[in-house]
Amino acid sequence: MSYWRLHYHAIWSCKNRAPLITPELEPELYKYLRGKGLELGAIMHAASGIEDHVHIVFSLPPKYAIADFIGKLKGASSHWVTHVLHYPGDFEWQRGYGVLSFGDKNLPTVIAYAQNQKEHHQQQTTHEAMEKWSEEDDGSRI
Repeated sequence: MSYWRLHYHAIWSCKNRAPLITPELEPELYKYLRGKGLELGAIMHAASGIEDHVHIVFSLPPKYAIADFIGKLKGASSHWVTHVLHYPGDFEWQRGYGVLSFGDKNLPTVIAYAQNQKEHHQQQTTHEAMEKWSEEDDGSRI
């Protein structure tokens, strides 16, 4: 295998920024995102968020396309929440997402940022670049 170090931070929201991620759903959803990410070939460093959006930090080998990985992760997780957990009502993600790449040196900082989302939002210490995403279509049809 070739040498690679490709780290990413991704963010996406619930459809219409609805607060669908309840305290009961949170631990199961983040556990599922980490497990599914591993299954899809990534090294998962963090999955966290608040009631209306998630952050994931992952490393992805260059043989995988980021858009495909995120599309599959979003599709599988919304299907799992709806059909396996039987979430009351409609659980859907928005169509778009935001993703940033970063180096080894910043990995611990980005992981901590993702893991401490509630505190960052409560204390208004969010990082603007890591809170951006697009509402536009991401092209996925999962």
